Amino acid sequence: MGKTEKKEKTPTKEKTGGYTSRFCKRNEIPIILLSLSLSFTIFFFSPLDIFLGNQREFVVTFGHVAVPMLLTALVSTLVLVLLLNLLLAVHEKVCTIVSRLLFGLLAAMYTQSLFLNSKMAAITGDDASYKDNDKSVILNLVLLTVIALVPLLLTLLAWLMPKNKVFNAGKGKVVPYLCGLIFAMQLAGTASSVLTADFSKYKKLYTSYLSYEPTLEFSKEGNVVVFLSDRLDSLWMDTIVEEYPDMKEKLDGFTFYQNNISHNTNTFPSIPQMLTNSYYKGEDWTDYVTKSWDGDTVPKTLSENGYHVNLLIDNLTTFSSVGQLEGQCDNIGHCDPEDVSFNYVGSGGIVPTMTILSLAKLSPYMWKTDLVNGFGANLSADFVKYGKDIDDMLPMAIGIDSDLRYNDYIRSHEFTADSQKKTFSYIHLNGAHDSSEELAALYDETIPVDRWVTARGDFEIIFYYMDKLKELGVYDDTTIIILGDHGRAPSEIEREGKDGLESAITTALLIKPAGAEHEELQFDRWSELTNDFFPASIIEYAGIDHKDFGTSFNDVIDGDLHPVRWMQTYDFGGYGKAIYKTLYKITGDARDFNNWEAQDKHE
Repeated sequence: MGKTEKKEKTPTKEKTGGYTSRFCKRNEIPIILLSLSLSFTIFFFSPLDIFLGNQREFVVTFGHVAVPMLLTALVSTLVLVLLLNLLLAVHEKVCTIVSRLLFGLLAAMYTQSLFLNSKMAAITGDDASYKDNDKSVILNLVLLTVIALVPLLLTLLAWLMPKNKVFNAGKGKVVPYLCGLIFAMQLAGTASSVLTADFSKYKKLYTSYLSYEPTLEFSKEGNVVVFLSDRLDSLWMDTIVEEYPDMKEKLDGFTFYQNNISHNTNTFPSIPQMLTNSYYKGEDWTDYVTKSWDGDTVPKTLSENGYHVNLLIDNLTTFSSVGQLEGQCDNIGHCDPEDVSFNYVGSGGIVPTMTILSLAKLSPYMWKTDLVNGFGANLSADFVKYGKDIDDMLPMAIGIDSDLRYNDYIRSHEFTADSQKKTFSYIHLNGAHDSSEELAALYDETIPVDRWVTARGDFEIIFYYMDKLKELGVYDDTTIIILGDHGRAPSEIEREGKDGLESAITTALLIKPAGAEHEELQFDRWSELTNDFFPASIIEYAGIDHKDFGTSFNDVIDGDLHPVRWMQTYDFGGYGKAIYKTLYKITGDARDFNNWEAQDKHE
């Protein structure tokens, strides 16, 4: 019997060696799945998760974010596939090394997003730092670095020890399997979030806006004007009055109530509570705002009693949609839908902003601060663009730019006293929230900028407004209130060198009632007031029975009352401090922290 000849197999394209053998299923499937999973994680799943969890913060609908981010993810996938194939054409091992690094990056991002972001701070415009706890920051960075490098290290070990079964187990199959798994898990999670999201709570009315013009119209029969100066701490107001003594004369007929507090230490929920008399109890922000504006609000009560109501308030912290204000607010303007467009890729547009927020979510704590630097509660303000300038339009977010815009408007338009109804205007200004050269320059361009001169410059807007009321002859018959929504934040007190809070937070309150004597600023150091009394006070100053709204400022001042007051502290300052809350019961002098007692709940 002769030897049986061994039949040679016809070599396949994958085993022929040479240039084209690299472009096969063994290489292409991992490249495609890696590119798909990494691109969709950064540009689609993470941005949509941010949007769905924070719909109130965005001025556009889900579709305006989902569609461009989906297209971006698809383009990114295609680009990554092409780049990795170019590397494959150059050298297969080079492509493998880059692929393993990209897979490690994907694994690290997914781990950070899924398990390590419990202390990621809200973006509110306050200073945010994720580096307060150095040990945690370093451990976080080391962990993610190890995760990112493990796939490459295992691949290198497999190359060095080709016969080792441990390092060569599942060779060529682990990466595509895990990429597919990560993609599928995120797809399922996003689909579930979309299907369960209640988009009806976030109706966006792009063609409606709050108009400046009606805030310049007054009645000869009486008016109430409120200037909300953001973060105007009472101690800061002491400094402003001391450093700029001309304030005393300009605040003609006012009394500065120095023993006033706010119920909260952030714009939300301070301002919604002031206008709706509804207390925030930890519910979903949008649920709270919706419920509050559906109730018996201050603007609704004034409207029902013959007042023309004007609100210049922040869309991102005070209400979700202009539709919530219909029927209780008279300064709603409308523009042509053709003038509205959406900024997808320009500066501050949807794609770049959502990408940066996504990277902040996916990155280690070490880099989050730098990524979110410059963002604030108005992070989506540039998502919507208008084809022509509507000069009486209040921007959706209150800040330095909106104050400058309002200053320009009131100085270039006419004030009138022709309103057939009494008027109520509530005007939210930036106040002492941020230092600004532009706002400071309204008072003096030569003074070094800090919070105090910024607030002093912002007062120039108020003083110009009051001068116009005097020119019209309606100043004496107008009640004017200037107050902060809250004082300085707990994190700012900590930077003053205090251990924990350990310092009283009081909120500036200045009132000129209608008919007040013409005299320089007076001071009331002891009346125990709180912004909780604001709703009833506005109703009382409007000449309406205020008993349904509770205690007013005058009830306490005139009746020499000594009420128990409450403050709920919030600190969204950064990593390690997110949503820090303490409830305080305050009796007597709020400027003395010995009179603050931490509580578990309201009595």
